Parts: sequence; C-alpha cells; structure tokens
Amino acid sequence: MTAIVQAARALSDRFLPALEHSDYRKLWMATLCSQSAAWALIIARGSLVKDLTDSNAWVGAVTFAAMIPGVAMAPIGGYLADRFDRQTVLRTAYAINLCQNLVLALLVVTGVLELWRPEILLLILSVINGCARATQMPAAQALLPNTVPSDKMFNAVALNSATQQGSRFMGPLFILLTLWIVDPFLDSGGDWVFFVCVGLYTVGLGFVLNIRTVSTGVVRAGAGLRVIAANIWTGASYLYRNPVIMWLVLLVVGHCAFTMSFETLFPAISVDKLGRDPGDELLEGFSLLMVGYGAPALAMAVTLGGIRSEAIRGRMFLVLGILSALGPIALGLSPNLPLAMGSVALMGAAQGGFMTLSHGMLQALAPDAIRGRLLSVYTWHIQGMMAIANLVNGVIADFNITASVILGSGGVIFAWVMLAGFARVSLRDIFVRGRLQSPSAA
Repeated sequence: MTAIVQAARALSDRFLPALEHSDYRKLWMATLCSQSAAWALIIARGSLVKDLTDSNAWVGAVTFAAMIPGVAMAPIGGYLADRFDRQTVLRTAYAINLCQNLVLALLVVTGVLELWRPEILLLILSVINGCARATQMPAAQALLPNTVPSDKMFNAVALNSATQQGSRFMGPLFILLTLWIVDPFLDSGGDWVFFVCVGLYTVGLGFVLNIRTVSTGVVRAGAGLRVIAANIWTGASYLYRNPVIMWLVLLVVGHCAFTMSFETLFPAISVDKLGRDPGDELLEGFSLLMVGYGAPALAMAVTLGGIRSEAIRGRMFLVLGILSALGPIALGLSPNLPLAMGSVALMGAAQGGFMTLSHGMLQALAPDAIRGRLLSVYTWHIQGMMAIANLVNGVIADFNITASVILGSGGVIFAWVMLAGFARVSLRDIFVRGRLQSPSAA
C-alpha cells in the first residue's frame, strides 16, 4: 500500500503540482464547469437548431453568433481584466452566463421558444452567451499565473488547457447521461439537457466566489473612449511588434480555422456518417462524437503538463500540428461509427495538445502588466476565425458539399501551413528546439 501511495504522490508531483494551490484549484474547477457547460450548450443548441430548421446554415449562424462576440468583446474583456480586480470581472461574467442559460432552459422546456422564430431567439441568446464568455476568458487567463509560483506556471497552463479540452468530453457526457436517464420517463431528455448547463454554471460560480487572490494589471490613467482604446491597443501592438508571438498566434489561427471549426459540421456528420435521425438521436450522435474527441484531448493536455523539456515540447508542437491536419481527413474518409470515433479521438489528442502547448508558450511570453489585453487579442483572433469558419462551413454544407469533403479539405490546407511554417525562423526554432526568444518590453 505504501508503494502505491508513493507512486501516486510521484505522479501527482510530476503532472498535477499546480493543483496543490487552493485558489488555482478553485479556478481550475470553475473553468472545468463553465467550459463543460459551454460545450454542452454548443451541442444542445446546434442539435436543436438542426432539428427545428433542418438547415446546416442556421446551425452555423447560431454557432457564429456565440463565437463572434469574441471579436468585439475580447479586447474590451482584456481591458477590464487589467483595469479592475480580475476576480470581480470573472464573477460578473459567470453570473451573466448563468442567467442566460437559465432563461434558455426555461424557454425550451416550457415550449415558449417555439412560439415565434426560435432560431432568432437562439441567435440573441447566443450573442449574450458569447459576450459573457469573451469577458470571462481573458480574466481567467490573466488571473491564472497569479495563483501559482512561476516555476509551476506551465503546469498550471497545461492543466487549465486540460479543463478546456476535457470539457469537450465532460459536457457531452453530461448530455448523454441526461438523455439516458430522462428519456425513459419523460421522452424529452433533449429539453432537460439545457438545465445541465445551468447546474454547471451554478457550481462554477460557487468556486469563483471563493477565490481570494487579488490581481490587476497596469493601465494608463484617465477615462473616456480614447484612453480605453489606447489601453486596448497596447496589447494588440505588443503582439504585432514581436515576431515570435505574432507568428505563433497566426499559426494557431490557421489551426482553429482549418481543423477545429467542426461544431457546425458534426450534426451533419451525425446524420450522414452515423445514420442518426433528427431529435434526440441526432443529439446523442453529436454528443458521442464530442466524447470521443474530448477524452483524448484531456489526457494529452495532462500528459503535456508533465513534460519539462522545452525541446521536447517544441517537437511535440510540430508533430501534433501535423496530426491535427490528418485527423479531419481521416474522419472525412470514415465509413462507419468505429472508424469515425477513432478519427475524432486522433483529432482530440492532436488538437488539444497543440492548443495546450501554444497557450503555454504565449503565457510564458506575456508580461503580467498587460497579460489580460494580450491574451484578449489572442482570443480575438482565434474566436473570430472560428466563428467565421463555422458560419462558412455551415453555408457550404447546404450547397451539397458534404461535411466530409469540408473537413478533409481543411486538414490538407493546414498540413501545408505547418510545413510552410519552417520558412519562418521564429517558428523553426520552436519546432526544432522549443526555443522561445523573449520579446522586447512593451
């Protein structure tokens, strides 16, 4: 028994050291809950729209509406995260999303949603959801490094990424459990799934309310739109003036556009590849694909948190980027459920690992004084691109171009992008040596 305890302690010290710190642990749990709720909502909302409209374009539009506020709100959220106590900003964002989820759940369960243009109501609520998330994410990312010692920061970032990637497993799993438990009694499990999101946000808010770390950035003094705009531009200019950060972010943007913008397409894959009918069967198929994606993503993120060699991280970054491109190609070619699940597992492990490493690199390069604004610009880029790509993919899919072709084409394009990255010295140094050259001060 002693040997088992010692082995468990050694594994914890290697892979989970950041969780020893109370406030980080609370932030980690809150992020896991909120991200699981967000992914459960993406699946439930997308399946509901597909069922009500039978339109991939409307699925894309609702997903776009939830993601596009990241373009407009993320810089503002980053400014708020540096201007005010990050914990207070986080609490407010969680409370808004809790209320939004509760309203949506009540509208769905009571049937009020279907009384007038449900797709329009879903668009409006999706925008509110997106605005709150775009405020929440920079605040959480900026608060995170202040909850752990600097020598544990990469592990903290990797575990935080594990919550974001693993939520693609947890959220869909909660949906499946709700369907399997509620359907035999009420035959309406798909409606009650929305209350799962409410419950997850409630628990997440409870953890956030108990965080005690006080953290703010440094912003220019003064009030008015001009001063706010100048402060926001500080984060953007820092990114654009430093080649290492700029090319790293652009590579991640390409990754998100061509390999990770699949939310719009998974309902179609569920119907075309898995033979699921509209309604709860479609919701179940979508959830199965996401569980298959999320579990390997979670495992990969935790594993990467135990790697301490920068050179190994850099090489893993290259390998996982290439595998990220191969996963969608394999899914597009999969003729049945077992092969489709294997393909999404490859996508989850590779894409989750790629995003974990890229975020860890960016956190290592970000000065704390402008961390909120810099990370908000990063979010602005990736959320905006994913919103646009999901909308475009949904529209294309309604023109008789199959989801398989769209996924495979995106994989081919990103494989070329990864190989072309060797032409940039800063990216080549990361791929080969894991070298992060410190940018000049802002």
